[in-house]
Amino acid sequence: MNAPVDAEGGFTVAGFTIDGTLEFKGRWSYRDLSAKWSNICDDLFRAKGVNFDYTWSGPLSHIRTKLTSARGAGLFTIFVNAHVATSNLLLRGHDLGAEREMSRMFVGSLQKVYLVQSITRLSEPFAEALSLSERPLMVIVPIPDELISDQDNDVVQELALHLASAFLRSDQ
Repeated sequence: MNAPVDAEGGFTVAGFTIDGTLEFKGRWSYRDLSAKWSNICDDLFRAKGVNFDYTWSGPLSHIRTKLTSARGAGLFTIFVNAHVATSNLLLRGHDLGAEREMSRMFVGSLQKVYLVQSITRLSEPFAEALSLSERPLMVIVPIPDELISDQDNDVVQELALHLASAFLRSDQ
């Protein structure tokens, strides 16, 4: 499973609702992203590597991103004012074992969230994420929180796409 990263192509985005249901799956083109923010995210990966806990500065100083990755598979979370805004799984397609392990950790951690347990009707919420075969892949789960504004949720969505793009295109 050594799928080459196509820098001109794109990646698949699979979005889940907080109850563990796959809401959408589609292809996202790298060229549809902001060049400015793509460069900023590329620079962040060059400076911090592929494991970091980073608080942004300036107008984004209330936003923190945390990435943990191994062998081309990563988990990253974006926080707004210390509240989880989104949880994400990133898979490049380079190491099946690492991807299987990271995917199980991602699904298992989400299944333990009280909010998920209290609203899901699925026997195995998020389990569909374990069978997605598209690579490169971003799985995104927005976490509803009334303390996060719609404007901040929009910023988080854009930031998540740009960070995912930088990670999925990276060879680190």
